[in-house]
Amino acid sequence: MQEIEFPRTGSSRKPKLWDGSMRFGIFWPGTRTKLPSERIAELNPDPLDIENHLSLARACEQVSLDLVLLGDGYAPSSEEGTRIGFQDPGLHALILAAPIIMATRHLGVISTLHTTFFHPAHIARFAANLDWLSNGRWGWNIVNGYRDYEASLFGFESLPDSAALYDAAAEAIAVIESLWDGTRRTEFDGRHYRSHGKMKGPYPSERPVFVCAAASDRGRRFTATHCDYLFASPTELSDLPAIKQDVSRYAHEAGRPAPETLVVIDLHIREQQGEARRVFDDLMGSMETNEAGRKWSGQIGRLRNEQKKPFKFPAFVGTSREVADQIIAAHEQWGLNGVLFRPLICSAEEVLRLAPVMDILERAGVRKNPKARDYSW
Repeated sequence: MQEIEFPRTGSSRKPKLWDGSMRFGIFWPGTRTKLPSERIAELNPDPLDIENHLSLARACEQVSLDLVLLGDGYAPSSEEGTRIGFQDPGLHALILAAPIIMATRHLGVISTLHTTFFHPAHIARFAANLDWLSNGRWGWNIVNGYRDYEASLFGFESLPDSAALYDAAAEAIAVIESLWDGTRRTEFDGRHYRSHGKMKGPYPSERPVFVCAAASDRGRRFTATHCDYLFASPTELSDLPAIKQDVSRYAHEAGRPAPETLVVIDLHIREQQGEARRVFDDLMGSMETNEAGRKWSGQIGRLRNEQKKPFKFPAFVGTSREVADQIIAAHEQWGLNGVLFRPLICSAEEVLRLAPVMDILERAGVRKNPKARDYSW
């Protein structure tokens, strides 16, 4: 068996000060496919082979991406989805973060942790240890949970409404930030959580980056008040200015800088003219209309607050030059300042196709190499 080398982390991530330069990341393939398509699943690497994750992590760092987001869930959405490898099996975003961190030196790694399913003391300790392991490169994707069939694993007959879940998440943050202060005891009695005592170290030297993928008005108010990034999934990029305007207004009301927005965007690059579009359209057309597709349509539509076109996401498709031009145009026209790529085929080979795209963007002045800005968030 080939020995796996885990290089110790290098530099820490610097403070979360936005310099106007674009940020880029990958929506990590914790499962065989993020889309309900057996054909797409067959083209993707085995998610239970750790070497696939390590090689992908190294490729992300080689092309100088800023971050990766590890999504997570606890229950399969359907038997048909499990059969084709859609969202099941899926690796835990907390466990998977560790080997990715150890295989890289500068890449930001963001794990999804559900406030509804973990007490704040658990999250505080998980986060503090991952912050130590990564030397400041770990972040938290704050998720409440919205699937009743998932919540039932934890004893919930049904979940509270969205507003109550965000109220609870705000309390969770208050507890967590208090527990990260090693100079005092935490004394917290809230509506949703209680916490008394002092958590043993290590403690983060500064607060880890917080992100949220909220689509509702209440969720975006929460994000503007507490988070450094909003992960958005509009149907069209033309929706982005209104999203950013709302978040900026809520942040102003909260007396803090507005979080920057990273947009989930499908990606497919091929250097032969027209090939990327042909393959992309063919694969997107292979999404199942059976149980897996129908259930995911309802779930993703609810999550995105988008019922008419739940499957539709913006996409950058073409040669590396064409994809770079599409990104530059979206940056200039719609204020796109951050991208979370969702490649249909998510392998190290596919991610390496981004290298010339990143080079073009740097020469165009819309992006600084992370090294040139001390690997800041």
